[in-house]
Amino acid sequence: MNPPLPLPILLPLLALALVLADWLSWRGSAGLPTGKRAMLLLLRMLGVAALCALLLNPGKWVRPTEDRKRPWLVLLDRSASMAQPADKGSRADEAKEHAEQLAKRVPAEVPVRYHPFDTVAAAAIEDPTKLEAPSGTGTDLHGSLKRLVEEAAAAGDSFAGVLALTDGRQTAQPSDAELESLALRLRSRKTPFHAIAIGAGIPPRDLIVRVTRPTVTVFKDQKARIPIALEAEGLGPQKPDVRLVDEAGKVLSTINIEVLPGKPAFAVFEVDAPAASARWTIETDALSDETNPGNNRGHANIRLLESKTRVFLAEGAPYWDSKFLAQLLRQQRQMEVHSVHRLSDERYFRIDSGEAEPTETPQAIFPETLEELARYDLVIFGKNVDAFLTPTRLEALRSYVRDRGGAVLFARGKPVTGTLAGLDALEPVTWASTTVGDFRFQPAADGEAAGLFGEALPPASASLWAALPTLKDARQISMVKPFTRVLASGRDVGATGFSKDIPSLLVRRYGQGVCGLVNGDGLWKWDFYPEARELGNMYEDFWTQLIQWMASYSEFLPGQDFSLRLPALRGRAGDPVSVSMSFRGSGTAPSPVLRIISPDGKSTDLQPAAYPDPGGHPHWRASFSPDSPGAWKLNLVDPREKAPPTPEASFLVPPPPAETDNLAADPAFLARLADATGGSLIAPAELPAFMQKSFTPEAPTARSSGAIWQPSWSRWPLALLIALPLALEWYLRRRQGLA
Repeated sequence: MNPPLPLPILLPLLALALVLADWLSWRGSAGLPTGKRAMLLLLRMLGVAALCALLLNPGKWVRPTEDRKRPWLVLLDRSASMAQPADKGSRADEAKEHAEQLAKRVPAEVPVRYHPFDTVAAAAIEDPTKLEAPSGTGTDLHGSLKRLVEEAAAAGDSFAGVLALTDGRQTAQPSDAELESLALRLRSRKTPFHAIAIGAGIPPRDLIVRVTRPTVTVFKDQKARIPIALEAEGLGPQKPDVRLVDEAGKVLSTINIEVLPGKPAFAVFEVDAPAASARWTIETDALSDETNPGNNRGHANIRLLESKTRVFLAEGAPYWDSKFLAQLLRQQRQMEVHSVHRLSDERYFRIDSGEAEPTETPQAIFPETLEELARYDLVIFGKNVDAFLTPTRLEALRSYVRDRGGAVLFARGKPVTGTLAGLDALEPVTWASTTVGDFRFQPAADGEAAGLFGEALPPASASLWAALPTLKDARQISMVKPFTRVLASGRDVGATGFSKDIPSLLVRRYGQGVCGLVNGDGLWKWDFYPEARELGNMYEDFWTQLIQWMASYSEFLPGQDFSLRLPALRGRAGDPVSVSMSFRGSGTAPSPVLRIISPDGKSTDLQPAAYPDPGGHPHWRASFSPDSPGAWKLNLVDPREKAPPTPEASFLVPPPPAETDNLAADPAFLARLADATGGSLIAPAELPAFMQKSFTPEAPTARSSGAIWQPSWSRWPLALLIALPLALEWYLRRRQGLA
């Protein structure tokens, strides 16, 4: 039953109606004999009872079903990238040709729905040959397919399969979780995703500008050297002008570079350092038929330092490596170098920056106290430095790194001949006893993640690493200590046959400071050999950038009392960015202010919150959420009078990809989605066979709609039974002369 009113209310009302109707019937037949009155009362009772039963609405709930055929969904890309040339006309022309094949050859009993799409899916079209010219400003295959699948599910439908005619270019950036969610939904409905990657077989025509050192540390009044690489793919010889442009759009320098197909060309911009840290652009004009004009420009962050880097170098076994390194560092105007070389037990040479002649002394000169060590930003050790280090000096050295944010670099592998108690706490590794022969220096993924390679130095993928002379005398390592990062490895190129790569550049945080290790000798050849010189001055770049990077990796930049750190250098708009600050100066720590400058120049000051640190060092934290694309600048403000320079940082929010940034086909994205749903990537020549195999009639499926109430009284016999006693009562009453 499905009564119009709740039974506790309806039943008393029906009983009352039945009693009232019977009373009226009995009263209205008062002049008749008792038998006839009883007959009329019985007929009235039967009719009213039938009407009361009708109000109870007897019946049952039923779910109607109908047989439906699942349609195929064909997605037609109409974004601007489809206007690019293909094997036959444009990509859009090729997609239209495939759609015509489908319309002609698919059996009539197989339903097909054609939907154009770009950033969103458009309404279905009847004739795919009348597809509009490609003009969409973006492509969102994932979002378009998701919307159509959800609309079909809301109507109780699903698709027999999906075929996308597209180049795979995707300007929207769905996350891995979003792609997996869509794939799971398609798999649950047994709807495989197939695609033809139109234009995938055509080699891209591309001119590529690569900034091999995206972050350049430069000192005031120094020349900024910005190395770049230019590559040409699918093009003949090119000789474009490459420009260096500042933030105001002013061209600082122009270089005409000749580049041959498949062979990168290297060049270096050398210009005066800016008055403040800046973000400069390196660009060249896009060619008329270029596939990816978005990579015709790159950016370099110019980080300006005003204080010199103070370096102390101790060498116990002078060789070409130590000689070249000391000479190089003394030539750097931004460095103040004090170097001491042990020639014998009683002969030590000291050479300082700006002095032409060494000073000979019988004593192993080395800073004795923490205060003396704190005058330096970096301490460099060569080989056999045992004579320089006493227990008092070792304790001061550990405190210098741990508590003052100092940096120690072991520049030639194992620094002592045996073991030296106290120094091993600073070494990033535990040494083995054997050494290896020639090896190739190769940056590691962790080196790129740490910002040394790909930022300060060329990335691991740069071809110059394989072209540089080999190194030698790397020592085997029995254990890499916890919290040590392997930035580069040595790969065997000789007859030593070591089975796996040997860590050749390592770095380890120690308190507020950092300890680094170069495991091997022979870097001097990068400066000495003519073939190495042709690749640029990699020897100078390696050491100067490594030293500056280490000085900043230890939290504090040279000559600065505050540190400023970000978890990453780039991120998405709207995501919160945490900022941490610390202090290493003497006296009471002042409360810093974090100034955030948006890309449009608007400045906002934040008051960071202090938080406890297990080491007892002053620390602060703050966060902000960049709300627009561009370069966001962060400056730390020291409220003290005559305060030393304070750190700066830059956080980049890239703009969302545009359709014309990259016009190359992307079959990898299509293959990934197809594999996740049990589908496939189809070659154009395979389309007829695919249609014959997949576009086949399938048995109709029963589609159920929402449950409805089916009353049992809506039949004419029941209506006749209800009307019969009432009609008979009326007839008999009229025969007896009653109203």
